[in-house]
Amino acid sequence: MNKKALATFLAAVSCIAAPVTALAAEGSSTQEISAVLSMEPTYTVTIPATVNMGNDGTSVDVTASEVENLQDSQKISVTIAGTSYYRNQLVLEADKDLVDVNHARTLRYQIINEAGEIIETTGQDTAVGSEVVSFTGNETKQYQIKPVIVDENRDRLVAGVPYTGSITFGITLAEAE
Repeated sequence: MNKKALATFLAAVSCIAAPVTALAAEGSSTQEISAVLSMEPTYTVTIPATVNMGNDGTSVDVTASEVENLQDSQKISVTIAGTSYYRNQLVLEADKDLVDVNHARTLRYQIINEAGEIIETTGQDTAVGSEVVSFTGNETKQYQIKPVIVDENRDRLVAGVPYTGSITFGITLAEAE
């Protein structure tokens, strides 16, 4: 009788379990979905590849164009990332074959950013990270670049000799002030 009772009990349990599974499949649940899409900012910054200056320096135009999807809290920041001179100093050099030992082989320069602040190096410091211009839309801005002529007589500088160097700019998105 135990085997018969056990078989009956198992059959009854199977019948009870089947409707429970069926009831669970018939239930429903609602999930609300929302999405906030954002587009990454895109832009083009144009900086002249070559700048020539004389004794009084020159103005340099930098242009931001095709600016799209920039958030109100963002700006495009153009900073000094490095220079071709030792320790990223703002210094130009003359070819050593064109300048004798009695004349200056180097010429410091300074950048005056769009806010009118002077960016200059004097030997132990660096201009790396200094902001030159910034943009929040399509526009052209200027900075000034000037030679630092400390010799009032200019007898250490050689007229007509090119003093050359390069500067590398960093262009990033930053928090607008």
